[in-house]
Amino acid sequence: MRKLFAALKKPPKPAAPLLYQHSYDGGYEQYRDVQIAANKKKLDKVWAEERTLNRIADHIEHTPQKDRRGLCHGARNGWEVKWLRQRLQCDVIGTDISETAKTMENMIQHDFHEPVHEWVGRFSFIYTNSLDQAFKPERALSVWAEQLANDGLIFIEHTMFHSPSGASEMDPFGAHPMVMPYLFFEWGRGKYELEDILKLKDVPMSDRGVFKSKGDVWVFILRKWSRSPEGRR
Repeated sequence: MRKLFAALKKPPKPAAPLLYQHSYDGGYEQYRDVQIAANKKKLDKVWAEERTLNRIADHIEHTPQKDRRGLCHGARNGWEVKWLRQRLQCDVIGTDISETAKTMENMIQHDFHEPVHEWVGRFSFIYTNSLDQAFKPERALSVWAEQLANDGLIFIEHTMFHSPSGASEMDPFGAHPMVMPYLFFEWGRGKYELEDILKLKDVPMSDRGVFKSKGDVWVFILRKWSRSPEGRR
């Protein structure tokens, strides 16, 4: 009876956070250095896999977009860039903050938080599985939306590994999948809007990956916001 009473007096365990953003003592410079070091350490690793990319490609192929052109942010060694180019038979390029991107085909060294004047309104779709690597995710998404052509789409791959439990100095942004729609609504006002969510169950990693299984995968599809009613779904 005493043990039961003692257990009832114990404070409840704190709930796991739903949102996390790592703070760097050294600011942006430390963030950049950490990202470049992590890129080089995992240069032969690939998070993207065919099952999820196939669902994304199917979605793109069923849109009325013409002159398709794609951009993959945080693509490390460019594996998903090559895959999407072959599957969709269109121009796709990738970015990574590390100078190693210069050695990869169809890759560009670039910090995805920063705007590029020549890219404004250029791309019909953007894919990333690296939003968790954002120093400022709201800013990154705002920049990406500007890079979309009218009716352009952003595909954000998200798993429980992208949640706060998986966040770290290397992956500074973590959000529970259930929180993501709220963030898109809050951050996207007048810029982009959540159009759809693709859900894939029990997605296995390929032998190129770090983990044996991704678990469930959510692909959040954002559409560039249009001022005209005809341009909105």
